[in-house]
Amino acid sequence: MDVSQHKGKELTILLPDPKGVTRKCLDRIVSGEAATKENPLYANLYKEPLRPAYHFSSRRGWLNDPNGLVYKDGVFHMFYQHNPLGTPHGSVNICWGQAVSADLLHWEEKDDAIRPWRRDWSIASGSAVVDYEDRAGYGKDAIIAAFTVLGTQNTDPAKPGYPSGGQFLAASMDDGATFYRFSHEATVPTQNGKGWRDPRLFRYEDHYVMAVYETDEKGRNCVSFYVSEDFHDWRRTSRSDDLYECPDIFPLQIEGEEETKWVLYGADGMARIGDFDGYHFVESGRYNPLDYGNATYAGQTWSHHPEGKRVHISWVRGMGGVGEDLGYEGMPFSQCMSIPAEIFLKRFEDGLRVCRSSVDQVDSLLGAVASEGDFALQGETALPMHNPAHYSVSLSAIQGTVSIRAGEHRMRFDSATRTLSFENGHTALFHGEELHFEVLADTTTMEFCFQDSSMATYAMAPEHMSLILKGECQVRYTCHIMENIWE
Repeated sequence: MDVSQHKGKELTILLPDPKGVTRKCLDRIVSGEAATKENPLYANLYKEPLRPAYHFSSRRGWLNDPNGLVYKDGVFHMFYQHNPLGTPHGSVNICWGQAVSADLLHWEEKDDAIRPWRRDWSIASGSAVVDYEDRAGYGKDAIIAAFTVLGTQNTDPAKPGYPSGGQFLAASMDDGATFYRFSHEATVPTQNGKGWRDPRLFRYEDHYVMAVYETDEKGRNCVSFYVSEDFHDWRRTSRSDDLYECPDIFPLQIEGEEETKWVLYGADGMARIGDFDGYHFVESGRYNPLDYGNATYAGQTWSHHPEGKRVHISWVRGMGGVGEDLGYEGMPFSQCMSIPAEIFLKRFEDGLRVCRSSVDQVDSLLGAVASEGDFALQGETALPMHNPAHYSVSLSAIQGTVSIRAGEHRMRFDSATRTLSFENGHTALFHGEELHFEVLADTTTMEFCFQDSSMATYAMAPEHMSLILKGECQVRYTCHIMENIWE
């Protein structure tokens, strides 16, 4: 528990039921000082057995949705859902954790940025932008954050979920170190108490837009759009149906073409392609997943990228893709983020596809070669497993179907149709007769990055990690050990 604001004062611990609490138990409560590697109390900090080596994880406590992704003055800011006082989510103590990076790979965790000011509230997901024109009145270049306040989870089975307290906005004039709420009341009061959350702020020409997840009058999931010129007064303009939690929306120029389209998706990462006029989104094409695996959720992209890119990061859910604290038992932290990845819009034979590929900076973490090979595959072969590691694999002269297995997860490539099929039923069409992919293996995650910018993420315990190829083809691979970002 962070009690730094009370340094030098006497701390009184109140026990509702002191029976069974011994003096020995109380003596175990110590002043831990700062959680740094120099402190002998934290000798294993960032060296814990299940600590990811190059994916972001919080120093202590639970982590989930990335929030408030914003770039400002050479720094990438990442806020995220954080329970600093325990490794389960628990529906309590949820605040905005904070980390900063200059390269999207090496992170420095800061103090929690936005904390609940009522014991029955949690600070849920949201977003942030830089107010370059001082539209909100808190100073030029202030960071403006929007977030939902959620009440305690309903225990009445007839009213499941978390009641929404509305959308709050806050401003930071010191690059995210301190946020001041616009008001003690919600800037946009609740419209729907059952499901109305996760505001996504972005600029469109001369006004700002807030995309908010909600449920309609029949309880169906959708996203509604609100607009404002000053961040204070918001009016609802439209609704797009069939979208659940954590919306994100942005324009992308089609690769190799002059045309620009808009991409809209929710927490499940099913990206829709369409057009947006600042008030309404109109879908104009099919949709596809940003990730073909089963472990990512609630991904968001950075606002104000210095090169105009759209860089994305997701929460990687446990080991096996489900469960609160699944697989991290015994650790002082739980969950991690995906590797940052750039989003593209590409045209394929079957139409436009929203694609995702790990950022180029990942190559800077490549260490020594751990193993490599060039051989004819006949039947089934397991590549030597290293962790943490980066694999570069090419399959050529493919006869029929080749399967790729990561632990219990399987992908199949059909050389006749050039189609890669995933276990969740999704497929992706590829150019060329060869199949090239990279694998980012890191303690509890395996992320596959295929040649046409398709990615698939899986989570599993380290002892279950494997990379197995089955079929008939020529295999060429190189495996590098990955450097540890915390060192």
